[in-house]
Amino acid sequence: MVEWTARVDNAPPSSPLLLSGLLLDDARSAPSAGWIEIDRGRITRRGSGSPPGRSAAGGPERIIAPGFIDAHVHLPQFPAIGCDAGSLLTWLEQTIFPVEATWADPAEAARAAARGLRRLAGSGTTGFAGFLTSHRHAVEACRNALATLPLRAIAGQAAMDRAAPTDLLGQPVLRPLPAPEPRFEASVNPRFAVACSASLLSSLGGLAGLTGALVHTHLAEQRDECALVARLFPEATSYTDVYDRAGLLGPRTLVAHALHLGPAEWALLAARGVMIAHCPTANLFLESGIFDLAAARRHRIPVLLGSDIAAGADPAMPRVARAMLDSAHARRAMGDAHAHVPTAADAWEMITRTNAHLLGWHDHGRLRPGDAADVLVIRPPGPVDPFLVSRLIYGWEDALLDAVVIDGRLVSPA
Repeated sequence: MVEWTARVDNAPPSSPLLLSGLLLDDARSAPSAGWIEIDRGRITRRGSGSPPGRSAAGGPERIIAPGFIDAHVHLPQFPAIGCDAGSLLTWLEQTIFPVEATWADPAEAARAAARGLRRLAGSGTTGFAGFLTSHRHAVEACRNALATLPLRAIAGQAAMDRAAPTDLLGQPVLRPLPAPEPRFEASVNPRFAVACSASLLSSLGGLAGLTGALVHTHLAEQRDECALVARLFPEATSYTDVYDRAGLLGPRTLVAHALHLGPAEWALLAARGVMIAHCPTANLFLESGIFDLAAARRHRIPVLLGSDIAAGADPAMPRVARAMLDSAHARRAMGDAHAHVPTAADAWEMITRTNAHLLGWHDHGRLRPGDAADVLVIRPPGPVDPFLVSRLIYGWEDALLDAVVIDGRLVSPA
């Protein structure tokens, strides 16, 4: 019987950790029986067959897989899941801004950050890129919570200087950004062009250029948002051009949604090497549209997957992956002859290795010696056959998680 840790300590475990089961580190191949050894936050050994000792978790009927990565999540917004209030701009005003305003109290920010991390870990997410609130202490609240439950994270203040309640404005972006740590990196997060003046966007572009930090923002989520941006920035040729003029577009830029783009905008994103965070559950919840995966493929634009909590109502990345497949099928069913429908294996790779590698975490997504020990122990939802990965995507329940290993520490999904 496994004895779960109630919290994750910074001190390394006193002895290596063994996990055994069916090793699933390539969704396009059948899992193989074997084991991995974990020590000081890293996978140190891997073997086939029976483990060379007592396993801390797993077994012959368990799947051992890399942890999930969420490429776009708003950590403060978990209390707003399922709170529908119409269009994006109305939803922000009536639902999201009041929730984010509670982070004005540093103690509440710390508690809320910890609750958000627990929700992510409980669904098998071991790393994320995301938004905090606009408060200057939001980054510190996140870092402190990560010290207890050390998910891998790239996160930053939601920078904005207009189109929001006054108690969320007047919060200057941290300068300098905190230095990168092994498990945490601060990002530059202009909320979106509606909430940012041209001067703020240019300032953030300069900050990103000086630091090399990831730029994480939103782009072209809804048509009325795009129309408002056109009125706010009449000198720009498009929504995408607004960010380009501010120096915000480049290979270290991640834009969420990108649903309503013209041909020139697709070409500009491709030319700058920008990445797109596809958030299918959020796109459906707010009726924003269906992302054009085929257009991204034609332009060779890297695509990641994100839950977009709280517009997305589900932190479980396999269910986000299923929503991507459902959306792609719907696009094709509605007559788009060029629609691209990924396979279930493609979807599983996206929420593990692809998301991680595009975020710069090249030691994640495989179960190899030297890789980060962010690992899941999963009960198969049915027979272990050629449809295993498809069953995991379409039949995912968080109850399938037996254990989560975060930075080498075994923790209970509960």
